Amino acid sequence: MKQRILKTTICLCLMFACAISGYSQIKSLAKSKQVAKKTNDLTVCDRTLLSETVTIPLSDLTEELQIIKLDDADAALVKETEVEISDNYILIKGDREIPYKLFDKKTGKFLNNIGSFGQGPNEYQNVYDQQIDEVNNRIYLLPWQAKKILVYDLKGKVLDPIPLCNQAPKGKFKVNTKAATVIVSVLPFTGVPAVVWQQTTDGQLLKSIAPGHIALTPDFSNEVYAFKTDNNYDFHIFSFVPRVDSLYRYNPIQNKLIPLFTLDFKNRERTIHNYSELPNYYMGDLAEPKKISKNRTITQNQRDYIIDKKTLKGSFFKLENDFLGNVEITYPTYRFSSEYYVRNVDPGNLKDELEKTLNSGQKLTPELRAKLTKLKNSITDNDNNYILYAKLKK
Repeated sequence: MKQRILKTTICLCLMFACAISGYSQIKSLAKSKQVAKKTNDLTVCDRTLLSETVTIPLSDLTEELQIIKLDDADAALVKETEVEISDNYILIKGDREIPYKLFDKKTGKFLNNIGSFGQGPNEYQNVYDQQIDEVNNRIYLLPWQAKKILVYDLKGKVLDPIPLCNQAPKGKFKVNTKAATVIVSVLPFTGVPAVVWQQTTDGQLLKSIAPGHIALTPDFSNEVYAFKTDNNYDFHIFSFVPRVDSLYRYNPIQNKLIPLFTLDFKNRERTIHNYSELPNYYMGDLAEPKKISKNRTITQNQRDYIIDKKTLKGSFFKLENDFLGNVEITYPTYRFSSEYYVRNVDPGNLKDELEKTLNSGQKLTPELRAKLTKLKNSITDNDNNYILYAKLKK
């Protein structure tokens, strides 16, 4: 984002609709072959059957796309960081001395900061997970390696934190404010007492599951991914060392991990992989390791895959934002929360993408071309970021 000159607040909200609400199967998967089998709760995808690549329009997965221009007051400026969406709010993750910021979901109006960046009481530096609970007027933040969840109201007022029973290396969590309970899943380093546990909001341990076969050698390059709905808490432990693993559902009543989805590599070499899910699909990516220094490894040759939970058909895939003229969505398996497709984009980047689409020569309907042109012409270098979001079909 270039240096700001103006302080005028201009809120822009556009809606791009080309889909009917409600669940419908991905059309491009209809001709794909069945690549998985399901036994009880567990779906197993045969990696050797994943071969073809299909293109999926975003409208097959979501309802209409909303484009929200964030308030451009100086106090509201943000970077291209993570976004949490609730019924009425947009929460933008803090970054390098910029605190979390709360905006109105419909207008993009800046409401207030949530907490502050620092090392003092109730301050934070690196936050790994967040939750908006607008029904109970709460926002929860969990920093790295923390022993407490920070708590604020929607005005940003500091409330009493939630003490954790265990240290939380890269912890993901779900607070049930009404029941006064918390579920936490963490990197299961060798020697930690639990990979997932349930506790009360005053810090009393209720149930826990030891790492067991999920245990990892301590290494913060690994990740915890969680997929949280009203009724379920699903998570996956990503490891740079390929191993037999699964996407798990934690059942807090039975205190049990239920395997939901895994890849069977058969006779192929097991590569780096990840699991994620949408309401009707399992997704993930496959990649190869590339060592760039003695202590640093990155991934290369990434391919994304998707499996229909009902038909068990699947394929490698590319995702395109057809609401904006079939722009490819990079790293598609990381672009979704439990209920939304979300993107936080710098105005200059968005304008460049729109210009590229309009000048690409592809056939756009007159209506879509007019909308994209209007949006492009409305963007200035002094704008705050834009939030693109679309609710997932159920």
